[in-house]
Formats: sequence, structure tokens, C-alpha cells
Amino acid sequence: MEKLDFKKIEREFYQPKKIALIDVPEMRFLTIDGEGAPSSEGFSEAIGKLFATAYTISMSYKSDDAIPGFQPFVVPPLEGLWTSRTESDENGMFKKSDFIWKLMLRMPGFVTAEVVDWARAKAEAKKKLNMTELKFESWTDGLCVQAMHIGSFDDEPATFSKINAFAEEKGYQESFCGDFHHREIYLNDFNKTAPEKLKTVIRQYVKKI
Repeated sequence: MEKLDFKKIEREFYQPKKIALIDVPEMRFLTIDGEGAPSSEGFSEAIGKLFATAYTISMSYKSDDAIPGFQPFVVPPLEGLWTSRTESDENGMFKKSDFIWKLMLRMPGFVTAEVVDWARAKAEAKKKLNMTELKFESWTDGLCVQAMHIGSFDDEPATFSKINAFAEEKGYQESFCGDFHHREIYLNDFNKTAPEKLKTVIRQYVKKI
């Protein structure tokens, strides 16, 4: 059976070829909330916990624990919702220690709260991790302007400028979804990829002017 791969079957959400206005439906995620710079220990620990749980689910067919309705799947790329406690400077840069984030991994439809509880416990025992902050949540991005950013995260203000100009031309302005300003989807492992080669999908939440 071919593995479910969201990046292939929903290219409009993961492989944008141009800036576009999109309406993103409800999806389900493993999530961990946190604060501070991406270089912080808590940030890297959150990533490890998310992937440990996701891989426990994706590799469950090799164990004696049968998950009802299981479908083989490729663990999706890391995603993050972002905002900040403070405003950006004149160059559009934020103080990274003031970031507020929600890191996320999307899950297929067969994954339930019970499956996540099982996988969390298995991963916690195997990796000796405290997984209490990991949650299973539904999230709807809704109306966004989406673009592919190629390059360093520090160069993102230029892409946001293009996104906001596009939104204004179409009659929209930047907005929030819940408490968050935008979503990023990381198509590379940013710990192993040169900054200039990073590919990041950026979704700016918008509303009608």
C-alpha cells in the first residue's frame, strides 16, 4: 500500500508556486506550545517530542499494537504558529526571545485522541521524556495569503512584504488566527540544511479590509 503523503496529495498547501489567497480547512495536529527563541533548549526538545510521538504512530504496524484503520503515512513536515510579545523593529525583525509559538505535526484521519495517548505513553517510556505538554488539537487556518520563502529565516521580512502587498491589492489585510500571526511549514531539516537553501511555506492570516 502506498504511503499517505500530504505533501504530494495536497500540493496547494505544501508546494506553492506563487503567492496566492487560499482557504485552509480544519486539520488535526500533535502540538506543543512554548515561548522563546528557536535556538532555545525548549524549542528543540518540543521538536523531539513531536517527532517521537509521530514516528511511534507511523511505525506501529511493526509492533503488536494494532491501530484501528491504520494507514501507512509519511510523517509530515514540522509546522509552527508564531506571534511575539513585542512589535518588530523598523526592518521587520523581532526580538527572538519574545517569540510565542505552537509547534505542530499534522496527523492522518485515522489518528484519534486514544491513539495519541497510546503513542505518547510509548514514546515517553522509550525516550525517557516528559510528554505532558503534548496535545492533540484541531486547527483551522481559514483565509490566508500563502507564499514559498527560500532562504534564511532572517530574510523572511522581504517575503512578508510581498505577501502583504499582494493581500492589500486583493482587498485584504493581515490578521490573526486565535492568538497567532502566521504559520510556517518547514520543508527542510533546518538543522542540516544551509540557510540559503531552506524552503519555508509562509501563511499570513488575513481578513477583508
